[in-house]
Amino acid sequence: MSIERRPSDLGSFSEAVVASGPGRWIYVSGMVGFGDDGRVVTGGMAAETAAAFDAIERILERAGGGLEHVVRMGVFMTDLGDYADFSRVRAERFGERLPASTAVQVADLLLGARIEIDAVAFVPE
Repeated sequence: MSIERRPSDLGSFSEAVVASGPGRWIYVSGMVGFGDDGRVVTGGMAAETAAAFDAIERILERAGGGLEHVVRMGVFMTDLGDYADFSRVRAERFGERLPASTAVQVADLLLGARIEIDAVAFVPE
């Protein structure tokens, strides 16, 4: 099994990720940055992004994977002006293992969140 990441010349994402060999796919529903109280965390885009990645990481760990297995993610933001904060947190969490990704500005998200992230991971057998 292998996961090959092909970096983009344009930014901090992989333009393609190729997963091959035996393994399992995990599809993680969109997560917003909830705190332990079940409410969206305060502190702006960076805090919400970190909390959303924490939730995705917990879900993946329960399924036998981790952030290193994420091959694609969809990012929905209420203001693309906050993209730099999101990108910084993503770089901290993923390092060189950047997934292929899409970022889209939307009019609104549940519970007043600023960001929602879904993910697809491939975990080797």
